[in-house]
Amino acid sequence: MPSNIFGYPSPSRQTPKQPDEALLYRVRTAQAKLGVSRSTIYRLVNEGELVLVKIGKRSSGITAASVHALIERNQALIN
Repeated sequence: MPSNIFGYPSPSRQTPKQPDEALLYRVRTAQAKLGVSRSTIYRLVNEGELVLVKIGKRSSGITAASVHALIERNQALIN
């Protein structure tokens, strides 16, 4: 059952994919997962903390792996 790279189901799929299966998160989704603003997302991209992937002229996504890695790095700092 196909779905697109953002983890959203294709029109032919009835049940949504689990968020952890997504390869990319839209900027809005990354904001929600990290609890930060849009400008912070782009600052983290510029600092190399998050990875932005361009898909075509107007679409882009933040890799799920970079979001999870950022969370893990910050948890390690706390512990």
